[in-house]
Amino acid sequence: MTTALDVIVEYKDYGLTAMLFTVFATPIAAAIAKRFGVLDHPDQKLKPHAQPTPYLGGAAICLGWSAALIFAMVSHPEEVDWRVVCPIMFGGIAMSILGLFDDLRDIAPKLRLAIGALVIIIVMLLTGAGQELAASFLQYLHLHPSRIVLVPISFILGLFIVLGACNSTNLIDGLDGLCPGVTAIISIGFFVLATHLAVVEHSREDNATRLVLSVAMLGATLGFLPFNFNPAKIFMGDAGSVLLGFNCGVMILLFDERGQMRWMLAGLMVFALPILDTALAIIRRWRSGHSIFVGDRSHFYDQLVDRGMSVRKVVFISYALAALFAMLGCSSIFEFMRLRYSIVLYAFVMLSIAYAVHKSGMIQAAASDADFKSPPPDSPPANEGE
Repeated sequence: MTTALDVIVEYKDYGLTAMLFTVFATPIAAAIAKRFGVLDHPDQKLKPHAQPTPYLGGAAICLGWSAALIFAMVSHPEEVDWRVVCPIMFGGIAMSILGLFDDLRDIAPKLRLAIGALVIIIVMLLTGAGQELAASFLQYLHLHPSRIVLVPISFILGLFIVLGACNSTNLIDGLDGLCPGVTAIISIGFFVLATHLAVVEHSREDNATRLVLSVAMLGATLGFLPFNFNPAKIFMGDAGSVLLGFNCGVMILLFDERGQMRWMLAGLMVFALPILDTALAIIRRWRSGHSIFVGDRSHFYDQLVDRGMSVRKVVFISYALAALFAMLGCSSIFEFMRLRYSIVLYAFVMLSIAYAVHKSGMIQAAASDADFKSPPPDSPPANEGE
């Protein structure tokens, strides 16, 4: 019988591969960025870092992530289905390239959204990921429409989840070390869920895919984090944050591979911190009369910094919150935690957080310049913002 330790031993090399490739590629990416002037210049508003900082960290993350997936497909072709992993890998590379072009040329939001949606739809078609989403939801309402209805709804839901994940990780990339550290914790949560499903043989087909995707993201983010931690030597930019969000979104779809809403909801809970930050930013921008596509300082981490906390303290608080959500999501692996109990627990946590955010004044409409404060003078420099 396979145990969790057996799974860790078997898949650790893929995580190490991603980490080593990223560690070696990141300084090279920084050097190339400096050589060709691919730098993020401070403006003391959304970009309050101390000096021009190289981009292209996302390219190093993409290289490490891709190397781990290729290694997995080559070394264990009988377990890791290339017909599923290859489309996901090329889709991730495409999303990373799209993010890189946005870093360099500022692509119009609607065009970027359309291209990203096209990539995600192609990946869903080729892999079958998310095609049971509608059935998973509707079966608990005792509704059983035909596949002609279920498939389009599933694609819409899946597209919304993956695009939302890409946007959420992009938005949370606002302080040094925040996005790679949070997504590393999220990937640990995903790996725990995937390991449990592999041990209980939930699905012989997609167990390996889930495990490889989660451990590859873990290795790539851990390899990049030392270079991005405050004060950052390099930024990942959209090329990295969008790729990480794409990986997370696809993982959430894969947890619904057998129409088991329990595991998909667990994946969403593991990913809850970026979701909540995005929701907070959208609500605050709406209440302030600003476009949701325009960057500002509405995020929870910006507000904590504006209230006097150092960047490092805010980042560590974010890590703790991400770990809390990961543990809540992973609580689904316990036999006594049935779906209805999980839903009650998740709902209670979310309502409690919403109440705390409201009481703290974080959703108050901002004054005209309140969203553009720089960190306090004694605070280490922050990352590039959005």
